[in-house]
Amino acid sequence: MFVRLSSVRRYSLVCVVIGGIVAYTLTRWSFAEKPMVHIGEGLTANSSQFTLDGKPFRVLGGSVHYFRVPRAHWEDRLVKMKACGLNTLTTYVPWNLHEPERGRFDFQDHLDLEGYLSLAARLGLRVILRPGPYICAEWDLGGLPSWLLRDHNMKLRTTYPGFTKAVDSYLDQLLKRVVSHQHSKGGPIIAVQVENEYGSYAKDAEYMSFIKEALLSRGITELLLTSDNLDGLKLGGVHGALETINFQKLSPGGKNYLEEIQPQKPKMVMEYWTGWFDLWGGLHHLFPAEDMVAVVTEILKQGMSINLYMFHGGTNFGFLNGASAVGLAAPKAMVTSYGRVGEITI
Repeated sequence: MFVRLSSVRRYSLVCVVIGGIVAYTLTRWSFAEKPMVHIGEGLTANSSQFTLDGKPFRVLGGSVHYFRVPRAHWEDRLVKMKACGLNTLTTYVPWNLHEPERGRFDFQDHLDLEGYLSLAARLGLRVILRPGPYICAEWDLGGLPSWLLRDHNMKLRTTYPGFTKAVDSYLDQLLKRVVSHQHSKGGPIIAVQVENEYGSYAKDAEYMSFIKEALLSRGITELLLTSDNLDGLKLGGVHGALETINFQKLSPGGKNYLEEIQPQKPKMVMEYWTGWFDLWGGLHHLFPAEDMVAVVTEILKQGMSINLYMFHGGTNFGFLNGASAVGLAAPKAMVTSYGRVGEITI
């Protein structure tokens, strides 16, 4: 009972704070469903503030992963996101589910990404797509399919030919389903992320350029982003993509570094963590609601865009939960429920 009350309180406080600030921005959307309306260019980062359709725009986002939520509940989760005053949905794309066996692709039923994007558009939500190919997300092998490891020489997340060939085949199938849902085509996608937190790995200086070109050559025309924690920012960027930051506690170092490497560009927290993931046998992590509200309020006061990671976590079905080995004698599995950040309970 104590945990549930705490979660409800957290949800209420965040909704009040974000909802109140949204009311004073030009990015507010009516709660009523309405189709996407485009009157100009897509999301741009040519000044200290984003613009969309030629008007100032602040990303007020929340992450809900379609593959962690039964399809029957997609609309319920996204309607509640919008009721909290958010205007943008962010989601990863799990390669290992969409290509469970080499050459066999699945985009049906609960993996119907196009259906998910269309639903977001109908509800008036913009979308930032995070297709990986590596997504982390406390997901089995970070979303990379296990069959890659049959190549005993495999070098994941590099320009090793065995890896790039598999990535190219996957992106051929994925992006042909995505390009028509971009803002330029009348769809909800306003930005696409290049890989994920590569600065924390950074084994191949050519890799990020390869992924960026793989997206562009297959028809991606919207704003490109990267996403890293403060340490990873120094290694994870790629020319032509706006760098964004991930953190839980606001520190001057992150914003100052973004300003240094990207002067007069919009500042965005791609992943604002409101807690941490749980491991089987470990403690349940909770981030006090008051602390979370204080950080979110300061982020917004500083004019930064934000994405709540997660807005709703959902479930790691089957054995798809990831594991952590950082600081441990042996890897420990994540819990089945995706409590990555003590997500807002709805």
